[in-house]
Amino acid sequence: MSLIKVPQSTLSYQTIDNTPDLTDFCQLARSAGWFAIDSEFVRQRTYYARLGLLQAHAEGATVIIDPLAEIDLAPLWEIIGDARIKTVLHAGGEDIELFYHQAGQQSPQSLFDTQIAAGFCGLGASLGYAKLVDQLCGGVELDKSLSRTDWLKRPLSQEQLDYAAADASYLSAMYPYLLELCEQREVTQLVQAESRLQVEKRTQQVAPDLLYLFVGNAWQLNRQQLGILRALTAWRQRKAQQRDIPLGFIFKDGVLLELARRQPGTERQLLAIEGLPPLTRKYSGKEIVQVISQGQQQSEHQLPQNLQRLDDMDGYKAAVKNIKAAIQKLADKLQVDTALIASRKQINDFLNYYWQFTSEQQQRLAPPDLSRGWRWHYLEPELKGLV
Repeated sequence: MSLIKVPQSTLSYQTIDNTPDLTDFCQLARSAGWFAIDSEFVRQRTYYARLGLLQAHAEGATVIIDPLAEIDLAPLWEIIGDARIKTVLHAGGEDIELFYHQAGQQSPQSLFDTQIAAGFCGLGASLGYAKLVDQLCGGVELDKSLSRTDWLKRPLSQEQLDYAAADASYLSAMYPYLLELCEQREVTQLVQAESRLQVEKRTQQVAPDLLYLFVGNAWQLNRQQLGILRALTAWRQRKAQQRDIPLGFIFKDGVLLELARRQPGTERQLLAIEGLPPLTRKYSGKEIVQVISQGQQQSEHQLPQNLQRLDDMDGYKAAVKNIKAAIQKLADKLQVDTALIASRKQINDFLNYYWQFTSEQQQRLAPPDLSRGWRWHYLEPELKGLV
């Protein structure tokens, strides 16, 4: 049974490749007070996603915007950054990052994420777009076989354009239904708060000298090795951003740890580091050795404090048990899946922040999910004793 009727007119679309037409569409969005948008991008070999296509819907009009044409996207970034206009996305994390980078650090100021809404409405946590369309639109099966298209290639086929347009068309059809369902269940404010949190998380920047705190198994290193790790982690990010390549193309975390442990002092000694890409060794070997050498010269008081394996810390198991109980209690109250409240990673992030990070580090980092926003509002009585 179909819960939503999607008008055939919604499934037709206009291709926009010039600024005046884009400006007209954005005016429609301003008149409506909301618009649905999705993006297609390529990121396999770059640090920053490369925008290939934008598809959007407002006031009955579905459009495909070609960012590779001679077009100024400023009108679009303006409505995305306008708190008076609702931006509707589905699982919008990567879209938010893309907008933030493309728009000169502009991000949605009023976001409604339909994946989050579906979770709070009891339709399923972390529900994929195709599954949500199938569930709400009566067995409509979206063809996702074109999701790996090279969206930077031109011309795009009619089939590819139809595929892209469908995402915006169905998203716009589902939004009013989900909004009404949220209001019926009295969770609209929670959906908006969680959507805002996703924007904050996707646009917040971790200081380069604190990135080492989030490297897996860093607890295995001593203070002197952690000092090297701190320097190498910051260097790797800067290098990846400058060259616009993925972090793993420089070297993966396992190599990062091995470099910090063994601290090669010459380019020749880098040959013994298993997994270090030959191109990195060839073109950046001298820099890596210099970064390690500089790290070795840090004085005792400059070195970071030791890290511990969270599982081995006193009281960890009891704390996790108590947090899980509090999460289950809240999930029952809100009638949602516990996964929507917190994952095991979010629990560990909370304990790491308060049990492991120094007060100076805490001041420079965003608080963990469990201690901010709506989660902390509900969970504070049970969790404040762990802070």
